[in-house]
Amino acid sequence: MPIKGNTLILDGYSMTIEELMTAGNDLSIKVEVDAKNWPKIRDCRDLVDKWASEERCIYGVNTSCGGLVDYLLPRERDNDFQKNLVRSVTTQVGKPFEDTLVRKFMIARANSLCRGYSGIKEKNLKIYLDMINKNVFPLVPRKGSLGTSGDLGPLGCIASVAFGEWKAKFNGKVMPGKEAMDAAGVELMYLNAKEGLSLINGTSGMVGLACTVISEATNTLKNSDIIAAFAIETLMGRFNPFDVRVHEQKYHPGQYATAMNLTKLLAGSSLAIDEQELSLKLQTTLKEHKGVSVADIPVEDAYSIRCTPQFVGPTKEAVQHAHEVLLRELNSSNDNPLIFTEFDTFIHNGHFHGQPISFVMDCLGIAMINLGVVSDRRIDRFMDEAHSTGLPPFLCKEDTGVRMGLMGGQFMTSSLVAENRTLAIPASIQSITSTADFQDIVSFGLIAGRKARKIVENTNHILSFELLCAAQAADIRGVEKLSPAGKIMHKAVRETLEYMDYDKVYIDDMETLKARIESGEFVERVEKEVGELLIVHTRE
Repeated sequence: MPIKGNTLILDGYSMTIEELMTAGNDLSIKVEVDAKNWPKIRDCRDLVDKWASEERCIYGVNTSCGGLVDYLLPRERDNDFQKNLVRSVTTQVGKPFEDTLVRKFMIARANSLCRGYSGIKEKNLKIYLDMINKNVFPLVPRKGSLGTSGDLGPLGCIASVAFGEWKAKFNGKVMPGKEAMDAAGVELMYLNAKEGLSLINGTSGMVGLACTVISEATNTLKNSDIIAAFAIETLMGRFNPFDVRVHEQKYHPGQYATAMNLTKLLAGSSLAIDEQELSLKLQTTLKEHKGVSVADIPVEDAYSIRCTPQFVGPTKEAVQHAHEVLLRELNSSNDNPLIFTEFDTFIHNGHFHGQPISFVMDCLGIAMINLGVVSDRRIDRFMDEAHSTGLPPFLCKEDTGVRMGLMGGQFMTSSLVAENRTLAIPASIQSITSTADFQDIVSFGLIAGRKARKIVENTNHILSFELLCAAQAADIRGVEKLSPAGKIMHKAVRETLEYMDYDKVYIDDMETLKARIESGEFVERVEKEVGELLIVHTRE
């Protein structure tokens, strides 16, 4: 269900990744559960209470959990056990996730719980919503999750604050959980049978992180096409290889979309070369019949220019696939056991397992590395006067030799390409048995998401330097020859730093350009000129 006015209404079935990102980042948006969902939530809880009173043996209702699953518990100890369960798994370490990401974890968890299969009380789910809406941000350290019985540690950090323990941030200050809840005017939860388990036994942490990675990667992909086109025209590359008539003959949705984007972005450029005109020019040389001669301009472009659609397209398709998987996971009941009011039964299951998320995050991360690889190869062409079609070495036109130009920037990009390759080792295949062999296959979904996010961030650093190089080359070639999209990007870069006819430390400038890439500013400005840029193309 879409965001209505200033409210995101959850129904457990229809939230989009884009809505999660918007509501997670915008603290003014309130989160509510659809009124149609509350009867099923209440009926589900009534069934759990009935079974608990009958002392039916149900995991997490009257049994212990994990490696102690065989321990049967009396009903009068349910609150003690549910709190101890949460306390025992709240073992995360390291730097906490940012507040807005924790908010996304919580929105995703609420969306799952409101489907009415998890057995949480209406009152406690409303307390959870109050925590979201009143900006109580539990501290969630980023390391330590197996991603198998869901995100036990991360979600445990949230659940422990809900009943007044651990730590949370409120009004920018870190304080004990109870103080934060009191300061926000949020009542503490009282947990009964299964409720602690329902709060922690799901994939909502890795879902929130993975959806964030998808959003950030999508923005990076659009920026990559924009910056690639800017680089291609300032390297005097050809636009003909991006003709969609070519890509109809080898149709892949991501490849086709990239070719379409590059064609739009290069339209109107006087720097990008028409290979048909070049062919006629070279024909004149051939007709002189002076024997073997060497063309003064390359007959074809290098692969890092000509094969951009073929190289980048599969990355777009990997991101699109991840989007589809995460959309399903976001709108799912992903805990154990599930309570089926419509069948008057419960079913133990493994929906908490994060392997689908871990796998697509690994695939996305590996695919995103190629954006940095091709960017670094185009950067190398800017640096090497033998391959730049007339540009000075290292884009250093003035006082060459005394000045080093942009030589050093490539040190950074080559380093980050290498670093990204080390991050390509999949987390999804690293299963390690745990919990006395009870959790004997694990997903490490949160690790996969963190690695993929770092790869995206590193890629944005690489793109920031390619963008700087293209702007420098544009000044040397002639800004007036740029395409409309190229002129937008040149102007944008010059808002951050001027043409470099002197050597300076430009770390801060690259950081600023990287931040502007991540903000989506460049995509917004260029799309106003050329129209929407595609991630994948859909045939009608």
